[in-house]
Amino acid sequence: MKSPKLFFVLILSVILLIPSLNVVHASREKPTVYVNNQQLNIFAGIGSKGVTYVPFRPIFEKLNMTVNWDSNKKSVTAKNDKTTVTLTNNSYTAYVNGEKLDLLAPPFIDPNDNTLNVNLRFVAESSGAKVTWVKKGNDASIYITDPNLNKN
Repeated sequence: MKSPKLFFVLILSVILLIPSLNVVHASREKPTVYVNNQQLNIFAGIGSKGVTYVPFRPIFEKLNMTVNWDSNKKSVTAKNDKTTVTLTNNSYTAYVNGEKLDLLAPPFIDPNDNTLNVNLRFVAESSGAKVTWVKKGNDASIYITDPNLNKN
């Protein structure tokens, strides 16, 4: 391996690609995601260090943020009237309103669909929302609430 980061991305990709035995309902490995009590039709997967990853565009758009993808830098910038968040593929650094922040785990591009997956909690909390996990038996749901969001 050329670098530990490449090895980490490969291992994380394999973990996220392993299908669960029961896909009929949510599980702790594939929680259901809600924004202001509206279920999103997105895949959420749990990576290393317990980080929940989701595709960037649906979550940012549901948080009423405009999204700009830079294919050269492999980075995404999302904005609303109060917040600007920038994340880059495989980078442990994020920027929120120009402030440099360290990430527990970096965003990564899913090799199956070339979608950048981002840390759900970091994205939601950076935009001012509250994140709550609800676990019942083997099932789990994630609720993102923000009273400032318009209900669409």
